[in-house]
Formats: sequence, C-alpha cells, structure tokens
Amino acid sequence: MAPDAPVAPVAPVAPVEEAPRRRRRTTASSSSRLRAAYLSLAAATALVLVVGVAVVPRYGDGGPPGGAAAADELRRLPTDAAWTLDLAALLAPDVPPACVHVWPSAAADGLVAVGTSVDLETDDAASATGCRRSAVSGNTSRVALVEAATGRVRWVHDLAGDVPDADALAIPATQVVPGARRVLVQVQTSGGAAQVALDIADGAAQEVARGRRDLPAVSVAAVGRLQLRAVGGTDDASRRFSLVDAGDLTSPVWQGRADVGTTPLLLDAGVVVETDGRSSFVDGRTGLSRPLEQGRGTTVETAATGPAGDDSLYLVERAGRDRPTVSAVDPLGDRRWTTAVEAGALAVTDRCVLALSADASSVTCLDRGDGRTLWSRDLGGPARVVPVPGQSRDDVWVVAQRDDGPELAALDAGDGSRRVALPLGPSDDVVAASRTVVYVETDDSGIRPDAVTAYDASGGRRLWTSTSAGRASFWGGALVVVDDTAAATRLVDRTRVGSTS
Repeated sequence: MAPDAPVAPVAPVAPVEEAPRRRRRTTASSSSRLRAAYLSLAAATALVLVVGVAVVPRYGDGGPPGGAAAADELRRLPTDAAWTLDLAALLAPDVPPACVHVWPSAAADGLVAVGTSVDLETDDAASATGCRRSAVSGNTSRVALVEAATGRVRWVHDLAGDVPDADALAIPATQVVPGARRVLVQVQTSGGAAQVALDIADGAAQEVARGRRDLPAVSVAAVGRLQLRAVGGTDDASRRFSLVDAGDLTSPVWQGRADVGTTPLLLDAGVVVETDGRSSFVDGRTGLSRPLEQGRGTTVETAATGPAGDDSLYLVERAGRDRPTVSAVDPLGDRRWTTAVEAGALAVTDRCVLALSADASSVTCLDRGDGRTLWSRDLGGPARVVPVPGQSRDDVWVVAQRDDGPELAALDAGDGSRRVALPLGPSDDVVAASRTVVYVETDDSGIRPDAVTAYDASGGRRLWTSTSAGRASFWGGALVVVDDTAAATRLVDRTRVGSTS
C-alpha cells in the first residue's frame, strides 16, 4: 500500500514501552537478562484517555467499550510537543542521563507510573564508566505518577526507605490499580523480589510485601487488582497457589492447591482452579470457592469474564471426548445458558462471547444474553482476538497468520464481515486505535529503528510512519517518545480544526 502522506522522521527518540512488553533502547541482550531475573506485574487492560480531535471522517457509531475513553486522532504525522518531561532529572538526578532507562506502566485512568533502572549498554562510550559506577552507587529508586494527557507529575516517591536493598540494575515493574487506590511497584532486592504499595493520591508508602527465602512465591499473573502467586517447590504432588488482592498484599484472599498438569485461570473477578479433577471458581473478593462442573467428568478448559456491569462467568467445558460447550454462569453458580460450539479460547465484548475454534482458524459470536449463534467467520488461518486500547465497540480486531505473514483485520461486531485488513510484519504489534486510525508499532530489537505507523481504520491505507534511531510508544492513548537523555515528550498534531484530513 502506498502512503498518502510523506513519511518523515521524528527527532531521534528512545522508545518506551508499556508493561508488560518491556524492551531495551537499542539492543535486547541486557534487558533479556534482567527480565529473566524476575517476573514483572502485568496490567490486564491498558485504559486510554480523552483527547481533543480535529474534524475527521467518522467510521461507525460505537465508541470504546466499557466506558473507556478514546485514543489520539492522529491522521497526520505528529510533530508538535504537547508537553516534555525530564525524567532523568526527576527520577535519577545522580545518574548520567545516558545511563537512565525508563520503565512506564500501562496507563490506567490516564495515569502512568514511571520508574527507572541503570542501563549498562549505552551508545555513548564516554558514559560507560559512569553507568557502571551508577549501577553500584546511583539512586534509581524513585517512582513518579504522571498524567499522560498533560504531563503533570502528581507525585514522586523514593523507595529507598521502603526497600533499601533494591538493585539499581533491576527493572521496576509498576502497575496502577485505581480500584484499590494504589500504585504497586515490584523491585528486585538482594533477598528476592519485594512489592511496595503506594497511595495513588500522594505516593505515600502503605505496605511492603517480601517473599520468604525458604518458600519462594512467584507471581504467575496479575489481572486488575488480583495477583496469582505460585508457592513452594516443583516436587509437590500438587502445586500450591495464593490469590492476593492489591488492597492487601500480605494477607491472601485464598490459598490452595491445583492438580499437576493444570493451569489456574486468573480473571478479574477470581480464579478458576482444578483440584482432584474438579474445577472450582474462587471469588476474588471473598475467597469462597464454588464447584463449576456441569456433570461428572466435565472439566473447565478456559474461562473469561464480561465487560463492566456483566457479572457472568463464561466457560469452555468438555465432558470426556464430547464436543466442548460454552456456558454463562451467574454469581450463584447457576448456568444461564449452554451452547455446544467448537471453542478453544474465549473473548467477551459488549456484543459477543467470541469463541475461537480449537485450531483458532474460525471465530463464532454467541449472544451474551442467551448463547444464540449470531455469526461465524473463517479467519483463514490460526488467529487470536486482540483487545485494542481505544477501539470502537463496533469492531472485533483479530490477528491471523497467513502464508505470506500475519494480517490485522477488523470484523464488524454485528455480522462478522471483514471491514478492513492490513498486513503486519513479524515484529509488528497493534498498540492503539482511535475512531478512524489504527496504530501499529514495530520492534526489531535493535536490528533497525523502531517505528509507529498509522493506518486508516476504514480502508487500511497508510497515513504516516514515524521512524528514528530510538523508539516511540503509546502511553494509553497518547503518543510519547523518550530520547537518549530520558526526556519524555507527548507528540500531537495541531492541524487546525476544519482542515482536510
């Protein structure tokens, strides 16, 4: 597809990445070693913020699902700065700016928590000695909470008093949890991982949780305000797990075991776990467990929860070699409906319970209210449904693998028709969508400069591409770049209202 606007470079930037896809500025070797040191917290969904837009074509009537706000409407190459923030001076003033690596969280309610670590691999040879020195003595224990829309810093907190043995080389994994009114920060220390809970209002430390050295706990997953941790050794006849709420890190909501060979399924409302061959759902608020079997020998293969306001649990179940079924289960454990359908994975939208076939080559939309099949579509190859921050509720975005490479397609949620499709490179990932634009980010891990490319969400034509020696990324719905001195800038398009898009 030929672009309809000139491809122009942005000023050299060092890209940042929203959790959990954390990456190096130029090469992957150092961060791969750091990432392997411990598991970072992952945010389940990146919420996006409200921004002003120029007069542009409107595609579809449905806004973002669940009351989420929209991403920036950037139909032209953004070159103006809405704000610039010197993160090196703010968070690591004792460390040479070239040695500072920035680690932002995923955006939640328009807020991003930002931490730093010392980067030993710098392009500036003169700074290498200073970086090594800073790795030993530098203070990189500060965390800031930033409003992505305005660049306003709500607060800065120094973790030095909470975890004085924090490793300056470790990646701080941050998560903004508005529902718990907290910001969680996980850091690596000489005694293992530690997690600090900060007040979302003023950054004050509320709680520090450390794992026992003799009984290590590893974060398996984090969704919303819930964390699932695996506890104990691998030689147990069954594995033990704990379910922890972000509002109280040291007192698990639930502790129990899971059969060997099974994987507990963490959802935003609780966890599905299999014990002694029987599946149960553990409520994330109360810790109470209720069985989920429909009949003898029936197991839960996967599960999903609905959008805000939907308290049902959606399950893919199978009895022996029978065809799988999809069920909607109410909070009391009663089934509202059950539909026999080939399903290996689920995704729930405002309109559909999307059931991907076992080989992921087709998708079926089931009515959330009664389980009726509304439409089915052959995806032409193995595919996955991808939630895109800012997307319209009229769209179902899927990435399908084809013979000539992956393809990103938007299906109409009403009838499954393919509205638009565009090819993806092997290192491309869709990162945001506004009303009329979908944004794709390329990460080649230092092979060549990263890029953000904007495509028209209706016809699939390329609108613009920004490339540089560094990186650009979305903080929620805002396009933010960070240069080699750790200065962050939000780029916007100030084309006057009424101009042709």
